[in-house]
Amino acid sequence: MSNVLPFKRLTKQADAVSVELHVLLDVYDRLISLLRNTDGDGLDLLADAMVRTVVHCRESLLKGLDEGEGEMLVKEMRTGLREMPQTLRAMFPGLGPRLGESFQHKLGVQFTSY
Repeated sequence: MSNVLPFKRLTKQADAVSVELHVLLDVYDRLISLLRNTDGDGLDLLADAMVRTVVHCRESLLKGLDEGEGEMLVKEMRTGLREMPQTLRAMFPGLGPRLGESFQHKLGVQFTSY
């Protein structure tokens, strides 16, 4: 038995993934805040789902991620942002597009860029 503790190797790629996850977490945090401060029962449900994603990501970061896990989380979070306009349109057929534009403006991001 060895007295050397195993650890996950960090590479430049893993560091880049970690940085991207932190950027995505910031966008998610701000979007969740906007969802919570906007009237609409469906928005609360959407915010709850996003909170679960954020909690899972933060827990994974604390445990340590290998490249594959990190890349998978980045992909999932980017997809969630990219699909946000369609999600809002489906939830609020008349208001969804304007709501999506408003959120993008307030966040300073374009969902389609993800």
